[in-house]
Amino acid sequence: MRIDRVRRLPLAVAIVGALAAGLVIATTAGARTKAAPSVDIWAIAPIGLPAEDVFQTPAGDSVAARYINSHGGLGNLHQKLVVKVCNTQGTPTGELQCGQQATADPNSIAVVEPIVVRNTDAFTAELENHGLPAINPFVNAPSDFVNPINFPLWSPNFALAACAVLTARATHLTTVGFATLTLPINVAEVHSAITATTNAGLKSAGDVELPITSTDLSPFARQLQQMNPQLDAVQFPPFLTGAWLAASQQLGVNVPTCTQDGLTDYQTVAGLGSSLPPFYVAAFLPDVYSKGYPLIDQFRSQALAEVKAGDKQASLAPTSNPQLTLNAWLATQVVAQASANVKGVINRTKFLTALNHSTVRFGAGKQQVLPTINFAKPNSNPKYTRLFNTRIFLKKWNPNTKRYTTVTTVRAALGDQLVP
Repeated sequence: MRIDRVRRLPLAVAIVGALAAGLVIATTAGARTKAAPSVDIWAIAPIGLPAEDVFQTPAGDSVAARYINSHGGLGNLHQKLVVKVCNTQGTPTGELQCGQQATADPNSIAVVEPIVVRNTDAFTAELENHGLPAINPFVNAPSDFVNPINFPLWSPNFALAACAVLTARATHLTTVGFATLTLPINVAEVHSAITATTNAGLKSAGDVELPITSTDLSPFARQLQQMNPQLDAVQFPPFLTGAWLAASQQLGVNVPTCTQDGLTDYQTVAGLGSSLPPFYVAAFLPDVYSKGYPLIDQFRSQALAEVKAGDKQASLAPTSNPQLTLNAWLATQVVAQASANVKGVINRTKFLTALNHSTVRFGAGKQQVLPTINFAKPNSNPKYTRLFNTRIFLKKWNPNTKRYTTVTTVRAALGDQLVP
């Protein structure tokens, strides 16, 4: 199904105001559709933590739902799409509880763009036990790479390796230093990135691991600096990425730095000024302000409509993290396209079956923002069967325009080739 035919279909729901801890809020948007029962999608994220920009993820679902509901609803019965938001509070218990609330909801058909990092195995097992698909989850544990309930659009587990290799190629440097949190998955990604670095003929200067309770990052930035890397590849939550960059800048560190796209907001990077050393991101998508992508034009238009309706979290201002909003919006496009393949009333069972037989598209030709993904065709590598799209490319921050631009001198990499 072509994406231009989906423009009449759906995206997600409305306004989520200030959330009390653990509060679940259901939102709806747009004109009421016909008599068929509504369906729910769940947005799950750590809301209200210092990394408040993760709240941009539920906003992306809401942007999509408003458009979908005002343009005919989901499927051939025009069912209304309802977004429900659950705050994990960034705790293992909260993540599992949010998963349990989503699976217990009789109207839920999917969890969309969940941000779950502390209790991934238990969360995913809960979804699998109840046949509830996760569309574009933040895959960050080996079980995620093979779990049949997962439908990722890209593979962030390869981002650190891509940062090291692609930034080295762009800068013609050879020695990479790494920094991340002590979470097991982050440590595993550092080890994989070091392997990828070695396989690419580069050198690892070493790595620094920060406790998850860290607030002062200067000692750790100094520790990495003492290893004399020529460039740094780091992976932190959004609020820590900015703190790391600021600490490095204060210490006089003057080496290129790379992280995963979306792990720091535009305003934070812009606030560090023109003296910030070259800053790169390993990216899955073009910049949210990019021209020449009709699908991103649609997203910006729909996000503006959501903001005008009162949802400030959908703002694309640089003070926000609009790349995360775009991520969730694209995931909700999958809901729209797969729902079009359901005959009759959409429910969880029918939707999961449709997903497993759907090919989703995100534009056409060179205007695609993502490669076409066929969920019926798993990755041939048995370690990564659910990683359908492993393409990662490099973007560089331009301090003058305060935007990211794609680095065209370095070819995109396939993550499962960097880390076979």
